[in-house]
Amino acid sequence: MKCSIIQDLLPIYCDGLASSDSSEEIEKHLADCEKCREVYENMTKEMNINIPERDVKPLKAVKKRTRMKIFGAVLGTAIVLFGMFMFIFWGVVPITSDRVHYTADAHEQERETHYSDANSPDELENAKHWTETSTVKSLWLEFDTDTKCCRFSTKPEMVYNEDGSITTHQHLYIYPQVKLPFDNRGENPDKFSIGFDVHEGDTLTIHYRDKTEVTDVYQLYTENVE
Repeated sequence: MKCSIIQDLLPIYCDGLASSDSSEEIEKHLADCEKCREVYENMTKEMNINIPERDVKPLKAVKKRTRMKIFGAVLGTAIVLFGMFMFIFWGVVPITSDRVHYTADAHEQERETHYSDANSPDELENAKHWTETSTVKSLWLEFDTDTKCCRFSTKPEMVYNEDGSITTHQHLYIYPQVKLPFDNRGENPDKFSIGFDVHEGDTLTIHYRDKTEVTDVYQLYTENVE
């Protein structure tokens, strides 16, 4: 078989794709032809070239830095988008005092409290039951904000006095926000109401953006009680 034909078949032979008959003929030719054997040896050397470790490490470092940059960019974008969503749609900055107005409705009401001398649910059937009626001072505040939509949160701070009474210091935070399509608060998401029982010493602290306003709840009750 001619050298030119053998050399054309060598790439296929090196890749292991030659038929058994062709491989046999090629091997016979290589055993007798020094020129084709040299071409074959050079070809196998080129196919088995290894990149030195000192050249691979810089490439790995570059790839690692690239991956870290991509990850950092994605993470940074996600944080920015989340912050924009929270700021615009959820509302994270309190409203200013000039955008909030509220009215108070105060009244006394009779409230029944039910008692029993049972120490466990199993004793309820045969336990002694009684009801006590007490007069409760109630205050209801209606808030109207100069926004299209708002949300609010309250945080009560309870103080237990030595005489057994409880003084409540209520903290109120109001945040303007953008109304979302799935908001189910009706036609007036810019308004809300809060109500609570009133005792002497109770306070309501409204945390505005520009100031903090502390109101004596008991005094507000006495000024508006019917």
